[in-house]
Amino acid sequence: MSSRSQSVPSLEPSRGLLCTKSPEPAKTHPGVRVRSPSPPRGQVDKDPVAILQVSHAAAQQPKVKTEEQIAAEQAWYGSEKVWLVHKDGFSLATLLKTEAGSLPEGKVKVKLEHDGTVLDVDDDDVEKANPPSFDRSEDLALLQYLNESSVMHSLRQRYGGNLIHTHAGPNTVIINPLSAPSMYSEKVMHMFKGCRREDTAPHIYAVAQSAYRNLLTTRQDQSIVLLGKSGSGKTTNCQHLVQYLVSIAGSTGKIFSGEKWQAVYTILEAFGNSSTSMNTNASRFSQIVSLDFDQAGQVASASIQTMLLEKLRVTKRPETESTFNVFYYMMSGADSTLRTELHFNHFAENSAFGIVPQSKLEDKQKSSQQFTKLQAAMKVLGISVEEQRALWLILGTIYHLGAAGATKAGRKQFARHEWAQKAAYLLGCTLEELSSSIFKHQVKGALQRSTSFRGGPDEAGAGDSSVSKITALECLEAMASGLYSELFTLVISLVNRALKSSQHSLCSLLIVDTPGFQNPRMAKRQRGATFEELCHNYAQERLQTLFHERTFVQELERYKEENIELALDEIGSSTSMSVAAIDQASTQALVRTLARTDEARGLLWLMEEEAVQPGGSEDTLLERLFSYYGPDQGDNKGHALLLKSDKPHHFLLGHSHGTDWVEYDAQGWLNHAKQNPASQNAATLLQDSQKKNISSLFSSRSGGPTVLSGSIAGLEGGSQLALRRATSMRKTFTTGMAAVKKKSLCIQIKLQVDALLDTVRRSRVHFVHCLLPKADTVGVGMEPRVTHGESCDSGLMQLDVGLLRAQLRGSKLIDALRIYRQGYPDHMVFSEFRRRFDVLVPHLTKKHGRNYMVTDEKRAVEELLESLDLENSSYHMGLSRVFFRAGTLAKLEEQRDVQTRRNITMFQASCRGYLARQAFKKRKIQDLAIRCIQKNIKKNKGVKGWAWWKVFTTVRPLIEVQLTEEQIRGKDEEIQQLKGRLEKVDKERNELRLNSDRLESRITELSSELADERNTGESASQLLESETSERLRLEKDMKDLQTKFDSMKKSMESMEMEVMETRLLRASELNGEMDDDDTEGEWRLKYDRAIREIEFTKKRLQQEFNDKLEVEQQNKRQLERGLSDLQADSEEVQRTAQQLKKKCQRLTAELQDTKLHLEGQQSRNHDLEKKQRK
Repeated sequence: MSSRSQSVPSLEPSRGLLCTKSPEPAKTHPGVRVRSPSPPRGQVDKDPVAILQVSHAAAQQPKVKTEEQIAAEQAWYGSEKVWLVHKDGFSLATLLKTEAGSLPEGKVKVKLEHDGTVLDVDDDDVEKANPPSFDRSEDLALLQYLNESSVMHSLRQRYGGNLIHTHAGPNTVIINPLSAPSMYSEKVMHMFKGCRREDTAPHIYAVAQSAYRNLLTTRQDQSIVLLGKSGSGKTTNCQHLVQYLVSIAGSTGKIFSGEKWQAVYTILEAFGNSSTSMNTNASRFSQIVSLDFDQAGQVASASIQTMLLEKLRVTKRPETESTFNVFYYMMSGADSTLRTELHFNHFAENSAFGIVPQSKLEDKQKSSQQFTKLQAAMKVLGISVEEQRALWLILGTIYHLGAAGATKAGRKQFARHEWAQKAAYLLGCTLEELSSSIFKHQVKGALQRSTSFRGGPDEAGAGDSSVSKITALECLEAMASGLYSELFTLVISLVNRALKSSQHSLCSLLIVDTPGFQNPRMAKRQRGATFEELCHNYAQERLQTLFHERTFVQELERYKEENIELALDEIGSSTSMSVAAIDQASTQALVRTLARTDEARGLLWLMEEEAVQPGGSEDTLLERLFSYYGPDQGDNKGHALLLKSDKPHHFLLGHSHGTDWVEYDAQGWLNHAKQNPASQNAATLLQDSQKKNISSLFSSRSGGPTVLSGSIAGLEGGSQLALRRATSMRKTFTTGMAAVKKKSLCIQIKLQVDALLDTVRRSRVHFVHCLLPKADTVGVGMEPRVTHGESCDSGLMQLDVGLLRAQLRGSKLIDALRIYRQGYPDHMVFSEFRRRFDVLVPHLTKKHGRNYMVTDEKRAVEELLESLDLENSSYHMGLSRVFFRAGTLAKLEEQRDVQTRRNITMFQASCRGYLARQAFKKRKIQDLAIRCIQKNIKKNKGVKGWAWWKVFTTVRPLIEVQLTEEQIRGKDEEIQQLKGRLEKVDKERNELRLNSDRLESRITELSSELADERNTGESASQLLESETSERLRLEKDMKDLQTKFDSMKKSMESMEMEVMETRLLRASELNGEMDDDDTEGEWRLKYDRAIREIEFTKKRLQQEFNDKLEVEQQNKRQLERGLSDLQADSEEVQRTAQQLKKKCQRLTAELQDTKLHLEGQQSRNHDLEKKQRK
C-alpha cells in the first residue's frame, strides 16, 4: 500500500463526494474533474441541428461492424478496463491478473491508465468500464455495464461536447449548461416536429414531442414533471416546453403565440422570482401550466395555477437575499409621472422590510430595462393601463409600509406617520382605517379564530395569551404579506384571462415546475434553512415519491398482477420517512382536541398543536418531533433521517434518500402557524378602497372561488377541462380531514401539495431530471442567469463529479435504469396490440376478418407473435397484457410504419390507376361529344340560309318571354320568403345557443357548488360521526368508572366495619388482661422473645439481601460487558453484511448486464438468421 501513498496521495478507496483535478488526463477516459473538450463556439451557434444530427448518428450502433471495430472491441474486452472509485471521483484503470492467494481476500490489483501506478484496492471500489463506443451514448439504459462511474462518465463526455440532454430509459436527464441558447432555436424545434423518440437526439423538445404524440394517439392527459435542485434550470426548461408545444401544435386563429407566452413568463419572473443564495433568479412559487388541446391537436385554451407562494419574502428573508424582482424594477424604471404618483421622488433611508433601491448603476439600468419589458408584456396580455396602475399603487403601498415601520415597545402604531400617510393615500383609505386594520381588533380576531378553529370557550381563552405576544412589527409584516398575496393572485387571474378560451377542448398537457431543493450549505452559508425552504423541499420530496411510486411500486405491482416473475434487484425504500416527518397525520385528525398524545405526527401537525398550546415553544416542538422520528436509544443513527444539531433550535433532515442533509433553524417557526388578523384584513382594504381601479379589480374577484383559503391561485378558466381541474383541487380542500383543517396555515401546505399531486396522478407522467453541474455556480459570486442572445463561455463546460454522484443517488436514477433494463417496461392490452400490429401479418387479418371480434384474444396475440418471429426473451405473456423488453415495441412500431408506408403507397397506386382509368373514360366521352358537336355545326351551316329556319329562330324566343318573366317573379317571391324564414331561424338558433351556453355555465357552476356542498356535508357528517363515537366512548368509560366507584365504596364500608369489630375485640382483650394479673409476666416474656426473633430475622434477611444484591450487581456488570461485546460484534456483522450485500448487488448487476448483453447478441443473431432465410 506504500505505492498508493507515494504515487496518488488522494486515491483513498472511499466514495467521497469531493472532486479535484487529477494529475494527468487519460487519452480515452479522462480522470477526475478534467475540463472536457468543448467544440468551438461558432460551431454551436452556426448549426446546432447539424451537431444534434451528427451526435445522434454517431451514437447509433452500426448494424455491420468493420474488422477494425471488431478487433478494437476484442482488445478492449481482453484488457479488462475498470473504473477505480475514490474520494475524488473515479479514474480509468486496468485490472491485473494475480495468482491465487497472493492478495488478501477482497483485494484486487489495478494499474492506473494516466500514470501507470499499480495499486492494491478493495474489489468494492472497482467497477467495470464500457467500450469507448458508449462514451456518448444517448440512452444510459443502453450502456453495456450499468454502474455509477459509467453513467457519470457518459454524462460528463456528453456535457463536454455541449450535449446536455440524455435519455435515461423513459426519463430524461438535463445538466444545466447556464448558456447555449442556440440549442433552443426555432430551427431546432422543427427538427423534432412529428418525430418519434427513437428517431431524434435527446432534447427537451423530444420530451415535449413524445408527450404530445402520446396525447394525440391515446387521447389521455399527459404531465411533464421537472425535478432537481434549485438553479438546475427547471423553470427555463418549462419555458422551452411551452414554447415548443405552442409553436408546433399551433392554435385556432393563432390566439396563442410565442410572444404571448414570453410575456407570461416575463410577468411571472417579475412578481414571483427573486435572488437567493442558490440562484440569482429563483422561482419562489410552484406552478402548473395547463395546455388544453382540441380534437385537431391544436391548443384550444391554457391556464396557470400557482401555489406555495413565499409571500413572507416581501417582509423578511435570509441575509444577502432580496425581495421579489418587481420592487427593484419599479423603483428603477418608473417614469417621472409614475414616480410622482407613487411618491418615489425620495426614498426612505431604511425600511422595516429591507426594500431599498439598488446601489450599483449597472443593476439600476438592468432593472429599468426589465420594467420597460414588463410593461410591454402586460400590454401584450391585454392588461389595461388602469389595471397596471392599480398594481403599481399596491406595490408602492407595500414599500411605504416598510418605510413607515412600527414601534418596538408601548402602543402599537407606526414609527413614521408621514410614510404611513403616503401608504394610506396610495391604497385609497384613511390613515385611521389603515392603522386600525393593522394594529387594532387583534383580540377579537384571534378570539373568533380560536373559537371557530377549536370550538370551545377554554380554547378561546388560551388564544388570548398568544395574541398579546404579537408585536406591532409582526402585524405590519402580516398586512404587507397579505397585500402581496392578494396582488399575486390578481396577477395570475389577469394572466389566465388572457389565456382562456371558450373553445371545446379534449385533453390536457400539464407542466409542473416547483422550486428545487434548497440547502444553504451548498452556497457556503452558515445559517440554517428557513421554514419556506422546508416547504419547497417538502414539495420536491413529494414529487420524488411520485417518481418512486410510478417507476418502482406500480411496475412491480403490475408484474405481480400479471403473474410475471422477475429476478429484480432489491429496490430501496422511497422518501416516505422524510415526508412522514413533515406531514404525517394523526388517526384522530378529525377530533377537535388540544391534548398532546403519544401518536406520531409530522412537523406541520405538531406546529399547529404547539401554536395553540399554553406554553408551547420551539423546544417542545423539536422534543416531540425527535421522540417520534429521531433515532431510538442504541439504534444506528445512520438509518435515521432526522438528527439533532449542536446548535439550539436546529435539526438535521435527510432529503433525497439521505443524500442531501439540510440543517434547519426552527427559531420562530410557531409564528407561521398563528393567524394574524392583519393579513386577513388586507383583502377587505383592497375591496373597500376609494380608488376605483383597485376596488373594481378586487370586488369582482370577491364573489368567485378563485382562491382556496388563500392557497391556490389561478382556478379561473372557461373550458370544461379547466373547470374540472378547479373542481378537483377544490375537492382536495373540502373532503375529509381537509374540510376541518383547511383554515390551518400549516396544514394548507400539505393540502396544496396534495392538490398538485392529485392533478398529476390522473395523467401519464413524464419525468425530467435537471442536474446541477457544479457547486460553485451558486452563491454570492454567481452571475445572473444567461438569457437568450448572450455568449457562451467554454469555461462553464465543467462537471463536478462528486455533486453529480450525490444527485444521481438521491434521484435513484440508476435503480430506475436497472428495473427498466431487467424488466418489461413496454406493455399493451391484448386487443390493442393485435389491432395495432396485425397489419404486419396480413394472413392473420384475413383469417380473423376485419370486424376485430375474436373470442380468445390471448391466443390471437400468441399467433401474431409467432408470425412476427420475435426472440422469446424479448416478450412475456401476462394475464391481460403482453409485455416487451425495452426497445422491442419501438422496433415493431418502426416495422409497422414501414408496412403502413408500403400499404399507403400501394393504395395510392391503386387510386391513381383508378383515377387514370376514369380520366381516360371521360376523354372518350368528350371525344364522342366533340364529334356530335361537329356534326351539328355542319348541319347548322346547311340550314342557316333557309327562310323558314330564320322565321323559326326569330319567333321561338318571343313565345317564351312572357312565361319566363312570370317564372322569375314567382322565384323572386319564393326567395324573399325563404330569406325571411332563414333570418328567423338564425335568430332563434342564436337565442337558443346563448340560452344553452348560459344554462351550461349555470349547470357547471351549480355542479361545482353542489360538489362543494356535498363534500362539506360529508366532512361534517364524518366529523359528527367521529365526535359521536368519541362521546359514546367517553360515556361508556364514565359508566365503567361509576361502577368501579360503587364497588370500591362498598368494599370500603365493609373494611370499616371489620376495623370497628377488631377494635372492640382488642379493647375486650385488654380489659381481660388487666383483670388477670397472674398471667401478665408470662405474656410479657413471650412478647420480648417475639421481638428478639423478629429483629434477628430482619438482620438475617438484610444480610442475605445485601449478598444477593452484590451478586446480582456483579452479574449485571458481566452482562453489560457481554452486551457491549455482542453489540460490537453485531455492528461488525452488520458492516460485514452490508459489504457482502453491496458486493452481491454489484455481482448481480454485472451478471444482469452480461445476461442482457448475451440476449442482445442472441437477438442480433436471430435478426441475421431471419435476413438469411429471406
